[in-house]
Amino acid sequence: MIEIIPMNEENYTLAAAIEAECFSDRPWTIEQFFDELTLDFSRTFVAYSGSHAAGFVNMWLTPPMAVINNIAVRENFRRQKIASSLIEKALSECGECSSLTLEVRASNAPAIALYEKFGFSKVGERKNFYESPRENAFIMTKFMKKGGEV
Repeated sequence: MIEIIPMNEENYTLAAAIEAECFSDRPWTIEQFFDELTLDFSRTFVAYSGSHAAGFVNMWLTPPMAVINNIAVRENFRRQKIASSLIEKALSECGECSSLTLEVRASNAPAIALYEKFGFSKVGERKNFYESPRENAFIMTKFMKKGGEV
């Protein structure tokens, strides 16, 4: 069973550990995750599979738009619908926002397919956005009616 709870002072270090494990390109630090707890517009949720922190999503709500900054699932918990659950949680938080945007490595076909399944579409590209290894990012956005999904 997947349980998703807000990041807090007891579990922010777990989100930082997942970030470090999943991202080689400028992962956020423990201090940055702690700082997210103080931002009114920031929402971070940690997904648990049983008693194990398996993934997280961090987003910023700045109506009329929202942005997913980071979403990650530990490798040994992938293909268990955790990323889908995290995206659903992010979408449920959008409220008065009319769009939810994220960036994804151009080569990350599984993630792109997942985002497309949720109605995200490619709206742009950032050249050389990632450094390690150097790669372009697709900008993907889901457009919604204010107050709920399309």
